Amino acid sequence: MIPMNKVVKGVTLSTAALLSTTGLIACSQQTNNESAAPSSTKQNESVTIKMFRNYPAPEYPKGGGVGRQEILKSLEAAGLKGIDFDVSLATGPDYFTKLNLLAASGELPDYFNLDIPTMSRFADEGLIAPLDDLIKQAPNAMSLFDPKDLEALKYKGKLYALPVGYRPEPFNGPNTGTFIIRQDWLDNLGLKPPKTLDELHDVLVAFTKNDPDKNQANDTYGLGGIKPNNMDPNFGAIFGAFGVIPSFWHERNGQLKQGMVLPETKEALTLLQKWYKEGIIDPESLVTERKQLEEKIINSKVGVFEGLTMDVDPKQPLGNSLRKVTPTAKFNFLTPPTGAKGLSGWPENPPAYNDIRAVSAKFKNPEALMKLINWSVSDKPDGGFYLVTYGKENQHYTYDKAKNRISQNVKSYSELYEQGYSNPVRFLQVVDRRWTADETIVALESANKNLVRNSFWKTVPAQFDYPDLGKLWAEYYSKIISGTYSIDKWDEFVQKYYQQGGKIIEDQVNAEWNKTKK
Repeated sequence: MIPMNKVVKGVTLSTAALLSTTGLIACSQQTNNESAAPSSTKQNESVTIKMFRNYPAPEYPKGGGVGRQEILKSLEAAGLKGIDFDVSLATGPDYFTKLNLLAASGELPDYFNLDIPTMSRFADEGLIAPLDDLIKQAPNAMSLFDPKDLEALKYKGKLYALPVGYRPEPFNGPNTGTFIIRQDWLDNLGLKPPKTLDELHDVLVAFTKNDPDKNQANDTYGLGGIKPNNMDPNFGAIFGAFGVIPSFWHERNGQLKQGMVLPETKEALTLLQKWYKEGIIDPESLVTERKQLEEKIINSKVGVFEGLTMDVDPKQPLGNSLRKVTPTAKFNFLTPPTGAKGLSGWPENPPAYNDIRAVSAKFKNPEALMKLINWSVSDKPDGGFYLVTYGKENQHYTYDKAKNRISQNVKSYSELYEQGYSNPVRFLQVVDRRWTADETIVALESANKNLVRNSFWKTVPAQFDYPDLGKLWAEYYSKIISGTYSIDKWDEFVQKYYQQGGKIIEDQVNAEWNKTKK
């Protein structure tokens, strides 16, 4: 049930006059002529930490509600007196508009979300503080960070943002993507879950031609999808069966190459074009929006689709909506299908889980923030993890210590938000899925085992200079799969890729990558 917000790319600054329309109070009260270097205040001095979150929770109450009061009482009981917080929220492009306006006016909040390009820009402008030494004051948080995430958030050798943390259970990894399949359709046709590309092909044929929903109509397709979003294609596990992900960087002969220019991508496109011509892929997949795909799923028009492991939980919205139409419907997950060379895998998620946070260089007491973070991720008796994340025990949740499972006593997270708990005030996002269904736990463990890795997650300047390469890939991807272009057009794409900035990007990526090997 925990929503995982996507961080949206930063937007261009509007005029400074817009500052008066933001109504945002959650900014640091420092003036422009104050030093940009953080300095400690007296240990017994009270501090209110101004936080700005990129999170959609309009229910969160002004002043923090009862949740803030309970959190402050628990902080004091843990010996952390004089620490208070003030949270403001926005979401999507609106968030970055406000953040950029605050930066331009010299009034950044003390602690806030940002994306990696904005982090790099703010670091160059001296707006955010390096955190390499500060995070040592939060050992509880340090124990939850993936070293790769910390490395990904370094800029010019310094750490400028905090990533998401992960609890140690195997289902609490960063990856949640999988193929979701209609298990009831498999049962109706006497089929087993496919494990290879060939087996998947046969299941898709049966789902398309053998009336899997038993409604006496020829109205189903095996595989459904959505239109490509620049470099992010559909059907990641199909490409993974060839050992490549188009947007990822893969090592070949000591050099990094982007997957879309490797011959394995041509092989995957050849297969997808063949399946498309066979009619086992929904012909609207290349132009369908996510909401439209969900409507097709709910109305039993497609049997396999890219989804989230959470979807196998019967209580989650998609499956719940499906069963209102078809009470006997049931979802299951698929392990990534294996290709002819024994390769398989789903694309791994980006580092830091898209919820990274930075500290203003003007904030006078970052040590207090680290104490707050360290307390908030501790699951010890005097720690704040359960209170901040789930509310009050026996009121909002119960915890079975023997089974290490959490049962929530709320109908939705909205109830927690409006009381001042959970995601709006999670001072550091820590992935914890102990609340989810048993079916999802199994799916999550699988999703975090079978992965195709990206060898380079950082950005290089040329990627901002040539932003249209993603559109070029999306065009050729769609037209090749649909058969509008022959498969040989992929060679033309590779030529254009290098001519239109890909060569410069590749050179810069390799130069940066080689630094990490020294």
